[in-house]
Amino acid sequence: MARLMNPDGRQMYSRPGRPGPGERGRAMLILGGVGVLLLGLIIAVIMFVTGMFTGSETTGPRPSADPMLSSPGLGPSAGSGPQAEAALAQAPMLQLPVSAVSPRTLSTRTAGPPIALPQPEQVTGSLVPTGFPATEAGALAQLVELMKVGMADADPQTWARAYDSLAEPGALPAAQTRTSQDLVDLRRGSNMNPTGPLRSGMRISWAPTSVMVKGTTDDGTYTVACALGELVADNDGRVVSFGWGNCLPMRRVGDQWRIASGPTAATAPSAWPGSDEAVSAGWRDITR
Repeated sequence: MARLMNPDGRQMYSRPGRPGPGERGRAMLILGGVGVLLLGLIIAVIMFVTGMFTGSETTGPRPSADPMLSSPGLGPSAGSGPQAEAALAQAPMLQLPVSAVSPRTLSTRTAGPPIALPQPEQVTGSLVPTGFPATEAGALAQLVELMKVGMADADPQTWARAYDSLAEPGALPAAQTRTSQDLVDLRRGSNMNPTGPLRSGMRISWAPTSVMVKGTTDDGTYTVACALGELVADNDGRVVSFGWGNCLPMRRVGDQWRIASGPTAATAPSAWPGSDEAVSAGWRDITR
């Protein structure tokens, strides 16, 4: 279960004062929504196979795979092309208990050195900043920017607009992604409008903390990138916080990273950032 947190989301405590009945009710609705969301996190992976391995033409410099970024235990890629991409995307990831997303003591271990993410070269004229290098770190940085924009206010429509701005033809529709479905569940369980601005006094945000590369095909043009962050729901000072991860297949098309066509990635192992569970799953800290 998620627990009440400080605004920094790291230490649990009870805020002073006696909330009124309305405030308690709203807080319970948020907790109810989070509970629904956590239940959604344990649903088995849904395999979406479009059957459209379009093999989009890739131009420009060939992306470079960095084995130092790949998550340990996942092994090297086994070729290139549609079959190799599908196998990589659908390979199951570490299964963690639902409770792993809740705030907890930070681990003394690491899954590897921090990963430095590059800055975008294009920050205007597009909904999501783009222009990242043809490297695995570039694919990670593109996913992080997508999550930062798409998770604003936990609005499925915002997620869809951000996702669609980067998706290749043949990529899984935004509404069918696990992230979209979880946002719908969160809003429904919290008695919020399905889409649109949050009610007065409520804020929901997602801040990136960690990333990992699930794997990259041998030609370096296809990478399954993963990002983990801290989702914070604040309702007039009553705060709920938990870890939220996401993995997406990314393809290098021209000079951009796009969400790849074909099967989407298996569900990411969500965990509280920096915890033992997060480290065991392979999440590594972000540096800029």
